[in-house]
Amino acid sequence: MTAMPDAHVILATYNQEQFLRRTVRGYLRQTRPDFHLTVADDGSGDGTAAFLQEIAPAFAERGVGFSHVRHEDDGFRKCRILNEALRRGPDAGLFIFSDGDCIPPAGFVERHLAVHEPMSFHVGGAWRLTQEQSAGVDEAAVDAGTFESLRTEKSARDIRKKRRQSIWGTRVGRRNRPKILGLNFALDRGLLEALNGFDERFASWGLGEDSDVRDRAMRLRPKPRVKVLYGTNDVFHLWHPENAGSKRAESRRYYDTPRPIRCELGLEQG
Repeated sequence: MTAMPDAHVILATYNQEQFLRRTVRGYLRQTRPDFHLTVADDGSGDGTAAFLQEIAPAFAERGVGFSHVRHEDDGFRKCRILNEALRRGPDAGLFIFSDGDCIPPAGFVERHLAVHEPMSFHVGGAWRLTQEQSAGVDEAAVDAGTFESLRTEKSARDIRKKRRQSIWGTRVGRRNRPKILGLNFALDRGLLEALNGFDERFASWGLGEDSDVRDRAMRLRPKPRVKVLYGTNDVFHLWHPENAGSKRAESRRYYDTPRPIRCELGLEQG
């Protein structure tokens, strides 16, 4: 019988094979191998599946669990594929969420696990690479870890600001704190179950789905144990033009309504 991994990392992707090829390699150099990686695919073309099948043996050689969960392309359904990845993937004590265009530093999984406690909620940041920097990060640069030196002062200021906002805002109970980025956060198993996973009513990129998780988590009593990892465990976000969210207004209307702590259309439905 295969032992339950300490962490289950779930990467969200959609037609980002050129980024995913570099991001996934970052998980081959993690300092702790006791995790499972699932790529949660919101309907990418055949190239993504072919690449993931090609790289799967490298994870097996390192003793890291690896899987690909996909559904058909039918618009933005990120929350649904994240829930499906949770249902079909292995159980774990900690669930870490990131995106397919964000390369992790070598200690990414280890640092999340180091602060994990029952009912803990982790938030971390990202070094925003420029277009020029991103073009210079090839698969060899990921394998060698040289990308970890690509840190701009602009990104550093942003990370420091989000760290301050998260620590002090959480301490005094400010609304919308801690700051959360969908590309780097983690939930204890018990907390994830209390929230019933992701709310599938969110139907647009960039608005609601990650903030909703934060909002519902922070309304729990007792509150979760917030771990602010901005500045100590940040991913490296590859540059690309900003996507447009065709249903942002619809998501905003839903986000602005009262939402139960345990969402109705989540891991368990009906």
